[in-house]
Amino acid sequence: METSSPRCILSGVLFGAALTAAGVYSPTVIIQQMHFQDFHMMKAFFSASATSALAIILANRLHFSACKPRAPNTLNWFNKYDGNLIGGALQGVGMALTGACPGTVLPQLATGIPSASYVLLGGLLGGILYSRFGKSLIRPVQAKVKADSKQIEERPTIDQVLKIDSTRALAFYETLCLSIVASASYLAPDKPDVLLPSAVGGLLIGLSQFASLFLTSSTLGVSTAYEQLGDVFWWVYRTIVSGKRSPRPSIKAIAFVLGSVLGSWGLDKALGLSGGGGEGEVVIGTLRAVAGGVLLTFGSRVAGGCTSGHGISGMSLLSVGSFVSVGTMFAGGMATAAILKFCGSA
Repeated sequence: METSSPRCILSGVLFGAALTAAGVYSPTVIIQQMHFQDFHMMKAFFSASATSALAIILANRLHFSACKPRAPNTLNWFNKYDGNLIGGALQGVGMALTGACPGTVLPQLATGIPSASYVLLGGLLGGILYSRFGKSLIRPVQAKVKADSKQIEERPTIDQVLKIDSTRALAFYETLCLSIVASASYLAPDKPDVLLPSAVGGLLIGLSQFASLFLTSSTLGVSTAYEQLGDVFWWVYRTIVSGKRSPRPSIKAIAFVLGSVLGSWGLDKALGLSGGGGEGEVVIGTLRAVAGGVLLTFGSRVAGGCTSGHGISGMSLLSVGSFVSVGTMFAGGMATAAILKFCGSA
């Protein structure tokens, strides 16, 4: 394994445990969020993003890492954010179909949720397809040069677009996140059977961002692992079938994912959590789970990230592309959930 893999595994353990403790991995919670029936996911999400932003600032000041905003993912079809738009929408459709995202399927698998193995299978297929056919779709972003300083802007942020001070922009974002959490908590209190309040669960997820920066110097993100698994698949295929020798692709993100499963599994065993299948739980069919899994990972890689990479990390850095991805992600998910409900398949 790569020299950094043990640190990646430990970082994954902390993230997986936090994700499980927060309770946002349940297919029922995710699908009910898409139907505006349960706001546990939204409250945890914004709490995590707000905490993550503070964690990134602290890590930068302590020189653990120098986090950069996320660049737009572009296909150069109609807009420099078209990859974020299309990929985010595809991932949203996958989320509504599966009740999962590339990160939450890991605790689903660890806690024994029945559909998780089929979603993961679809996710692996999506990673293999993206590695072979999807990477070539992504185009380099056309750099803009400022007239006054000739500084190249390749990673636009909200403060740059609005032309305001970055500190004020971050303060506004923190206030917005906390206001959303507080308002939603007042209007839609957490259910009594949750392990932790949604805001506290989000806080733990955000703190796992600091752990990731300390241990790996990288921000949180899961979908890269599926791309790396696809890279490894085609590397093995070329080696065995064609006899072509080449360096093994990176498995750094794969190590993080393995750690996430271990962390979730450990917390599940320690607390005796239920993996689903009980009364009131959403049942996801096999074909729906596999097809949704393909869309989850292929879409997230076209968008350049998933709910953790864009929502917890990218939005915390005020990256415009991340806001675009997350917006279309939930728009696509909610639209799909509405269609499924209309067709009687919610």
